Amino acid sequence: GRRYHRGNPSRALLPIYPRTWAHGQLVMPEDIIADDSKGEEPFLPEDDDTDGELESQYPMPVMRDTLENAIVVDGLPQVPKEKYEKLLKVIEKIFTQMGPIAEDGIMMPADESTGLSKGFAFVEYQTREAAAEALKQTQGYKLDKNHTFQVNTFVEVEEYMAVPEEAPAIVPPEYQQNEDLGSWLLDEKARDQYVTRWAEMTEVYWNEPGQDKLEPHYGKRGWTDTFVSWSSHGRYLVCFHRLGIILFGGPSWKKLMKFGHEGVKLVDFSPCERFLVTWSPLSEATQSVIVWNVATGAKCRSFAGPKEIGQMVWPIFKFSHQDEYMARLGEDCLHVYDTDTMKLIKDKTGKHTSIKIDGIKDFQWCPTENRVAFWVPEIANNPARVTIMDLPTREEVRQKNLFHLHDVILFWHPQGDFLAVKVDRHTKTKKTIYTSFELLRMRDRNVAIEVLEFENKDIRTVAFAWEPKGVRFALISGDGPKYNVSIYTMETIKGTSKVRLITTLERRPANKLFWCPQGGTLLLAGLGKLSGDLEWYNCNDLTTMGSDEHFMCTDVEWDPTGRYVATVVSHWHHQSENGYNIWSSQGKLLGRHLKDKFYGLYWRPRPPSLLSEEQEKGVRKHLREYSRRYEAEDIKLKYAAEIEKLRARKEMKADFYDLVDKKHAALREAKAERVRLCGGVDVDDESYFTTTEETVETVVKTVESTE
Repeated sequence: GRRYHRGNPSRALLPIYPRTWAHGQLVMPEDIIADDSKGEEPFLPEDDDTDGELESQYPMPVMRDTLENAIVVDGLPQVPKEKYEKLLKVIEKIFTQMGPIAEDGIMMPADESTGLSKGFAFVEYQTREAAAEALKQTQGYKLDKNHTFQVNTFVEVEEYMAVPEEAPAIVPPEYQQNEDLGSWLLDEKARDQYVTRWAEMTEVYWNEPGQDKLEPHYGKRGWTDTFVSWSSHGRYLVCFHRLGIILFGGPSWKKLMKFGHEGVKLVDFSPCERFLVTWSPLSEATQSVIVWNVATGAKCRSFAGPKEIGQMVWPIFKFSHQDEYMARLGEDCLHVYDTDTMKLIKDKTGKHTSIKIDGIKDFQWCPTENRVAFWVPEIANNPARVTIMDLPTREEVRQKNLFHLHDVILFWHPQGDFLAVKVDRHTKTKKTIYTSFELLRMRDRNVAIEVLEFENKDIRTVAFAWEPKGVRFALISGDGPKYNVSIYTMETIKGTSKVRLITTLERRPANKLFWCPQGGTLLLAGLGKLSGDLEWYNCNDLTTMGSDEHFMCTDVEWDPTGRYVATVVSHWHHQSENGYNIWSSQGKLLGRHLKDKFYGLYWRPRPPSLLSEEQEKGVRKHLREYSRRYEAEDIKLKYAAEIEKLRARKEMKADFYDLVDKKHAALREAKAERVRLCGGVDVDDESYFTTTEETVETVVKTVESTE
């Protein structure tokens, strides 16, 4: 009910909600009573001439039927009548700290039969904000060791009360079969895929060399705003957008996952595709680098990172071979995190700490073990050194001191059998720099170290690469534009382990090395300022299989099988002649494709083989049988264009004979009319004609006899 104050018009229409307390129970009066003791009628200006003026000046209040200012406090002790007021004061003292409570705003119900309070109370504040603050501050508050507050809004209590006593039957959603993210591996022709980025188009192709006109397997305009890349095993295609990145995959190339990171510029996958790292210069300093869970899309942890791409050494995080750990450089330390908890690994005392390494410059994970190699420069009187450390035990496996150091680059062998340390040193005069290699045999006892030095110390090394499957490595040295390419082996012969030079290819116009993924073939390329010369060299036979040129070539990439290689002229470097060529593994040009504003071609990676070593040996044993099948398909593909021309000719020939048959039929139908027009003479009868044969001889060529 309402009562209205009489006298001051400004108070006349302000409602007052009467409440009285009787042992914790709310008692509402049955009738509306006046504000004064005489019980006069309330002042209601219904018959007043100034009614409209009053309504405009003092509008009627809007009644609120919600209880957003009220909270329900559970977990109170049940007390008798004599302790009721004391508990009420305690509650009032606690909850007035969060804001002013409404008049008579605390109600604590009691059981009439026992006289005990019921263990909960209602608290009404004057403002919604005060109620929200009380909910936040007192949730879980311990009144004593036996009573802890459980606080809810009145709206939440109403929702709880609306829950039916019996739970409704759960109807499971209809099962939806997920698409196979590795479906491209089941291609009957064992083809690989690659993605191209040109102009505003992003297109995925099957590799079908020899075809003049390629049709994309899938593609669309605006699929990505800037870049595109594959995940480590090729299951996901990454597209960049203003608000983050999106992963696509499966046969239908549907959207699989979104990662919101505004302004993202760089991404990197862990080796097993469990984690994704993104970097954005637009994010807050503590949010510029984010590590995501690829399967769930959840953010694992964010890290501080540089705000400018020029300050970035990417990837900022490097993962171990099975995604168990990730590490990044710190100031005089190495931060190594357990990817399950995203916490630093524990030291010997059980504390989560970084690895203290004064002056550390760079590190690299072993491709097959939880082991890192790192180097530090000369500090004070301490020499520079390269160290190999096992993780998470932090035990040093091997250490090598280095002197007169200028720079170091670490190269792990793909199977982790060797570590090559490229060392650039100052000469004694410190005017020039020369290069040598420290070669560590990781499988040998005590990790044996060999030193590879060059007679001419004025020649610098411009490229180095291990053979993917084997024990050889190649390096390029010289000052250009002609370089020397040397091929070495780490093979152990008759129990003797020693690095040995196999051959040197002198004066080659090549400054980059690209090993075939299966090993055996080395592609030498002259990129950058060189003209784009290409040479395919067979390291088994020590022969050149082919050589050619792709003018202004900027990028070279082998396909995962090692059967094909792509060379690219990217619009990022040159404004003309953009496009790509597809070559065989022997250097034969199979396709040339020019594209306006062509940015890049990226082969789709293949996951590691699931076959055991014995099964792979069986495949290699029967490789010739398998090769016959694919050779037949290659021949069919090679002559596909000729077969298409032959089919077109056959169709033309068939159409011609159909036309001749139609003309002959029309001629037979019109024979009676022709005989009538010729006066009854059948001009088709050859007996009406005389046939004369003549022989005409023509001299085609005259050859004088030498006899």
